[in-house]
Amino acid sequence: MLIRYLLSHALSLLGNSIAAIALPWLVLVRTGDPAAAGLIAAASALPMLVAAVAGGLVIDRFGRRRTSIWADFASALAVAAVPFVDEVSGLTVAWFMVLGVAGALLDVPGMTARESLAPDVAAAAGVGLERLAGLREGVSGVVLVVGPATAGGLLVLLDPTTVLWITAVCSAAAALTTATLPARLGQGSGEAGGGVRTELLKGFRVLGGDRVLAAMTLVVTISVLVLAPLQNILLPVYLVARDSPGGFGLVVAFLALGGIGGSIVYSIAGARLSRRAVFVAAQVVTAFGTVGLALLPPPPVLLAAAALAGFGAGPMQALALVLVTERIPERYRGRVLGLQNAATMTAVPVGTLVAGLLISGIGLRETGVLLAVAWGVVAAFALLVPALRRLEPPAGGQRADESPVSEWEPTAETASAAE
Repeated sequence: MLIRYLLSHALSLLGNSIAAIALPWLVLVRTGDPAAAGLIAAASALPMLVAAVAGGLVIDRFGRRRTSIWADFASALAVAAVPFVDEVSGLTVAWFMVLGVAGALLDVPGMTARESLAPDVAAAAGVGLERLAGLREGVSGVVLVVGPATAGGLLVLLDPTTVLWITAVCSAAAALTTATLPARLGQGSGEAGGGVRTELLKGFRVLGGDRVLAAMTLVVTISVLVLAPLQNILLPVYLVARDSPGGFGLVVAFLALGGIGGSIVYSIAGARLSRRAVFVAAQVVTAFGTVGLALLPPPPVLLAAAALAGFGAGPMQALALVLVTERIPERYRGRVLGLQNAATMTAVPVGTLVAGLLISGIGLRETGVLLAVAWGVVAAFALLVPALRRLEPPAGGQRADESPVSEWEPTAETASAAE
């Protein structure tokens, strides 16, 4: 069961990572307009945000396993529609926008559903959630290295539309693999069937009512606000200016490899270590690596900083999933994860936009120094905020590897906020 869950996650993420390379390439090939790729990406941004928030309602209403299956099937159809339309009538910018929005609306709920299904799989498979969460993040790191490289190789050999057929097959295979998991896993409570506004407000209250998770969500969101422009604009501009565009690919690879290493270490030792110790170590290591990247050192030092930043960040997503699972009532899990994903997704374009304006206004290195200082402030806040000193299981609570998820009771904080 554990292998099937990780396989479905890998297949879905592989399809998405290949499509992320193949689709912009196809846009350039068919339209010849570089601005069209940016326009299509911008048009998909708002639907992705809406899908992240509303998808949580769907997950809690209809079930985590079921939503994951149908989202992957629908995503496969949306991707397959691109080469189909290209063959029948030819692709235009309008078609790209319509199909891009459709894909955005489908991918995000599927991603959130699979993430929220992890605790159910861990309980049913009899493994600790720390181990499963670490393995899941490690698989993600491997795929995010292999996927773009695979896409680049396929685009050399095949037409972009043929590559998209391959990504559609990956999504369909992910759905079929998830369908082999026991039907009892991740069943919906049916409690998220009221008005959209009411049900969303319940999710906000539950997340905001738990100080630990609210603080963790804030830290992760602000971290993305700093890291996204670092990876999306600062480093590419710096390395292109040094006539080293290939160096950026190496930096991304070292970030991913560091993340894989950190995730594997957490999957092996996370359950035996103090969560506070893991959190502090991750923050300190990530701070050294991130500041090293932001100060734009020579490429060899840059690669070492990238590996360090990735290694520190590796356990953080896994730890966040463990905390959500333990502290949030099961019937609200989809909504809370959806809100957290929406927050981080919003931080990416905002941070990138601000950094772009800063680079134009004050210069590249000056912007890097500001990002380094910003990360230092984030790390200090994360280490000093009182709520994040209480990461251990609540008194009388149960660990992920001690009891099935369905038997857990909400904590005192979340219980009072749930209704």
